[in-house]
Amino acid sequence: MKTLHKQYPGHRNLWTIMLLSLLLAIGACSDGGGGSAAPDVDPGPPPSNGSVPAPAPTPAPPQPNTFTEATEASATITGVTIDSPPVVNFSLVDGDGVALTGLTSSNVRFHIAKLVPASNGDSSHWQSYINRLKTPAVNPDNDPAVQATSESGGSLVDNGDGTYTYTFSTDIAAITSPLAVEYEPLLTHRVGIQFSGGIPLNATYDWVPSSNATSGIETREVVATETCNTCHNPLALHGGGRVDTKLCVMCHNPGTTEPNSLESVDFKVMIHRIHAGSQLPSVEAGGQFAIYGYRDRIHDYSDVNFPQDINNCARCHAGTATSDEPVVAPALTSHGDNWAEVPTMQACGSCHDDVDFSAHMGGQTDNSGCQSCHNSSGIAGSVVDKHRNETLLASSTIAINVISITDTAPGQFPVIAFSVTDPTNADAPYDIKTDPFWTNGTLRAALAWNSDDFTNTGVSTTAKPFYAATDALVNAVDNGDGTYTVTSGVAIPDGTAAPFRAASGSGMLTFEGRARIDEGTVAFFMDPVYFSIDEADGVAVPRRQVVAVENCNQCHAQLALHGNNRTNPEGQCQGCHNPRIATDAGESIDFKRMIHGIHGAGFREEALVIRGEPFDTSVVHFPGEIADCHTCHVNESFTLPLASTVLASTHDMGIDLADPADDVMTSPAGAVCSSCHDSSLAQTHMEQNGADFFATEATSANNSETCSICHGPGSIVDVQSVHHDPAFDD
Repeated sequence: MKTLHKQYPGHRNLWTIMLLSLLLAIGACSDGGGGSAAPDVDPGPPPSNGSVPAPAPTPAPPQPNTFTEATEASATITGVTIDSPPVVNFSLVDGDGVALTGLTSSNVRFHIAKLVPASNGDSSHWQSYINRLKTPAVNPDNDPAVQATSESGGSLVDNGDGTYTYTFSTDIAAITSPLAVEYEPLLTHRVGIQFSGGIPLNATYDWVPSSNATSGIETREVVATETCNTCHNPLALHGGGRVDTKLCVMCHNPGTTEPNSLESVDFKVMIHRIHAGSQLPSVEAGGQFAIYGYRDRIHDYSDVNFPQDINNCARCHAGTATSDEPVVAPALTSHGDNWAEVPTMQACGSCHDDVDFSAHMGGQTDNSGCQSCHNSSGIAGSVVDKHRNETLLASSTIAINVISITDTAPGQFPVIAFSVTDPTNADAPYDIKTDPFWTNGTLRAALAWNSDDFTNTGVSTTAKPFYAATDALVNAVDNGDGTYTVTSGVAIPDGTAAPFRAASGSGMLTFEGRARIDEGTVAFFMDPVYFSIDEADGVAVPRRQVVAVENCNQCHAQLALHGNNRTNPEGQCQGCHNPRIATDAGESIDFKRMIHGIHGAGFREEALVIRGEPFDTSVVHFPGEIADCHTCHVNESFTLPLASTVLASTHDMGIDLADPADDVMTSPAGAVCSSCHDSSLAQTHMEQNGADFFATEATSANNSETCSICHGPGSIVDVQSVHHDPAFDD
């Protein structure tokens, strides 16, 4: 009927007559039993509600699906031909595999390089065909420098189906300036594409032009992007558009120099120097390591502190030959062993920048002699041995085994049976009384309570409520069977002594300390053991897990603090860094507040100061996305509302250090959020919504924070969505 109306819009009288006739006909059929359908047409079942169902809507024609609007995308280079300027064919789809169209030359930049083989002690390297001469602006007396680059001025054809063809404007068979680069079709080549204007995306394609082979060819991959992303989550440079190390090395190749500083930006040299930063001999001697970047803005890396031992070379690049190092990259690569097997002046001198190679061992003019000394039988020893972290390796030889813990009721002195064994030697027990490995070290049994949120109230009558620690090396009794028994020197509080509060619930036992070898102190790791103090069913309740040590160790390799004495942030650290601990200067060192404040150095308005030491950006550079709480947290523990057991954080311990009754505190959510959001405006906002920055123990128990109304799950400013990177969803 609607169609008829559209076809004959002017015949309204005729339409009315036809409609009346049809209605009469329908009525006649209903009374006379003349059938319910035209001959040979199945009418289908009658509608259950007695009305005619609406027809299915006609699908709208597909709209343009463009890269700039896509929330997910992937690109595939399907082939490259070189007959004068190279021609690249590639495809682009969204997360559902649907073609992305509408790409323009403003959205893409193209790179092309060849892989120069290793020779004369040099490692293989990528050499870009496209180069420019960069004139220094900051230091105009310096000579211009050659820099590898990319192009976008060729011809881009959108085929309309998600496939594209790009023809380079550069004829790589005729490169004579500013750097002459010979086209060698027998070598492996790589084309790279950087996409911009949408989500960060890179694509690369390796092949040999003479045969078009893409497999069984020479390659070079020293470091994997996945490895970088364990700390940098994700690696995104030059405005965020370059996210794949396979693309990075196409420009950052040997011979590429930044002319203002005259620093090499060869990938291996530049990356080593950046990560070594403050530990470079030249910087330690008072110098500076800086590179001038886009628009000649200076990037000073002199204060970069690598968050683990800089000698952990295999943490960033490892292959099968170095995969047994104490700290190993999560992704092994084809050339990940180069750091150990192909020493060069460029790679080694990037960190050891105080070495004058022109005078080194009689003078070195090239890399041909490096391996003759730097090998396992050479006079310098192997590179691996010189860079191996022996103390970290020795950590794997220590296991602390708690056999039992008894007498843990209020008023009792806990008795702990334990052993210390070597898991790499069939769990052979150590003699902690005579073995220099231990007698030159420390070992303490440490207790904390209550596991809801540690306070250790009652551990002392006068001092701050740190752990209740007992020296196990001095006080342990040798049981004669490889086990020991030590009795805590502190009783579980029963409320009969100041501050007259009995412990309750569950407690935690951990061992802290370190062994010692010639190379230094050796940390060890153990999972805390929980015990019942007065649980109704006698079953201990562990502390909630907020972070995972594996997450910490992605960047720190082995988180080991206080002189290598403490290693486990899943409870051990919080036992001392509990909500009732503050410095004499009035700063909470509650774990949840302190760790946020340290890692948030680049976000805070004022540096966190702990015992006179400011944790500002000269000390801390968080390498990842500071807003992505999943980097450290587990169990969505950062979401609001916080667990009901989370306590307010003391920042002024009052006159009586042992009694929290006179403490001045910050309510729980306020304490956490203000550890990063430390501005006065942010504090005012928190106070307006129930946070109390001058709470007492009594008032903090009546927590009136209403933060979750706006910041809770599904709310308008949900912490989960604001502090979350969806790129890391499964």
